[in-house]
Amino acid sequence: MSQPLTLDEEIVVDRPLTEVFAYVSEFSRIEEWDPAVKRGVKLTPGEPAVGSEFRIEMKAGFALHYSMRELEYNQRMLMDVSSKLFTAREEILFSEHPEGGSVVRYIATFDFITPLAVVNKLYPAAMHRVGEKTMEGLKRALEDDFAAPEASTLTEIADKLVLPGIWRFTRLGYKASRKHWKPVSAYLRERHVVVTGATSGVGLATAEALAGLGARLTLVARDADKANAVAQGIIEQTGNTGVGVELCDMSVMSQVHALADRMLAKGERVHVLVNNAGALFNTRQETAEGLEKSFALLLLAPYILTERLHPLMAAADDARVVNVSSGGMYSQKIRADDLQYERGEYSGPVAYARAKRGLMILTEQWSERWEGDGIAVNAMHPGWADTPGVESSLPGFYRLTRKLLRSPGEGADTAVWLAAATEASSVSGKFWLDRAIHPSHLSGRTRESAGERAQLLQSLQELLESTQGNDGKPRRRRAVKKGK
Repeated sequence: MSQPLTLDEEIVVDRPLTEVFAYVSEFSRIEEWDPAVKRGVKLTPGEPAVGSEFRIEMKAGFALHYSMRELEYNQRMLMDVSSKLFTAREEILFSEHPEGGSVVRYIATFDFITPLAVVNKLYPAAMHRVGEKTMEGLKRALEDDFAAPEASTLTEIADKLVLPGIWRFTRLGYKASRKHWKPVSAYLRERHVVVTGATSGVGLATAEALAGLGARLTLVARDADKANAVAQGIIEQTGNTGVGVELCDMSVMSQVHALADRMLAKGERVHVLVNNAGALFNTRQETAEGLEKSFALLLLAPYILTERLHPLMAAADDARVVNVSSGGMYSQKIRADDLQYERGEYSGPVAYARAKRGLMILTEQWSERWEGDGIAVNAMHPGWADTPGVESSLPGFYRLTRKLLRSPGEGADTAVWLAAATEASSVSGKFWLDRAIHPSHLSGRTRESAGERAQLLQSLQELLESTQGNDGKPRRRRAVKKGK
């Protein structure tokens, strides 16, 4: 080893000290603001603390191991760094600026192996430029002044050509898209998020990520033991103790109404509602209330819950609804005269796609109706994600595409972004994949008429009213006519 190299950089940002510290101390998020970092991974569970460890993978092909040596909340972080190329000690100091905002100072001392030590001695400015770019990236992230993405003609053309659009659904599409994403430094510790279907797959990944960002969570699930185990796991992993559980089978309207009643009675504002609960049923089934199960779970339940929680969202600042949809909706038009698939031979994938088409219609309708309430409503497609639901309900598809499937976390990313990113609140009524707007229709054959849209909304509202205070059972129910 030779003479150490020291960097000392400082930035001033117009953000409260608590928010700045919360963002920087979750050090695995360095990939959002350091242009040299490929990926950050938190190796230890819980909130950042002395002993916390992080693996930082660099774009240059090597990795750094960070260990938190000292930590003083809202004041200081001291970390030891090791790698095959150098060791370092990095200190980040936080303080309030006399004129408002916060000051972040980064001090790092590096000891390089001999060949690199010679290079750095000859070109000391190179490392200083690295430090400057890193702090410039952090300042940009903390300023959080990003424009919302706009619809792209090229994206629409690719989607309509089908094959280029389908490629985007895979993990390859995710990896290509994430290169262009902006940091998300929004402070969520005062925001309440409700996630349905939160115990597995995309719902669980969404809940975990939002808890990691500090949000207060209500997990909606059917099974008490599973839900409580998931909540405890999220608390242990993130250190966020603000994770609660509400039990509700979202295919049973009496339970959906009861859930809404409990939440309205509590009066706690809802800043984000993620309508994620779902399943694909390969045979036609009816619930105990006499409703076709795909329709009940995928369309009627989110309609009732969202409509009834509207007062709690209208009372919140910058409220959002995120509807988890599917690319399958591109293949279907809403059948407003046969919402419960009582005619013809039943197809599980078609029933699923029709319901998701209906959810997209609701997304657009809520967006228009609630614009004055400051509620942004969007739908998103998780892409082809490797979840238990996909494996069990579409085994053939799963076998063919398994190597191209996204992780649940990759599938959940856009839902998390829509729930958290500051700029996401300025766009409403859109369909998203990988933080980009995609068309809601690929052809005119799936577009509903104004009359069909009105018929859908009227049918849903009638069912909301007829199932409320009636044990969830519709007051009037037509007999199923099969084969017609």
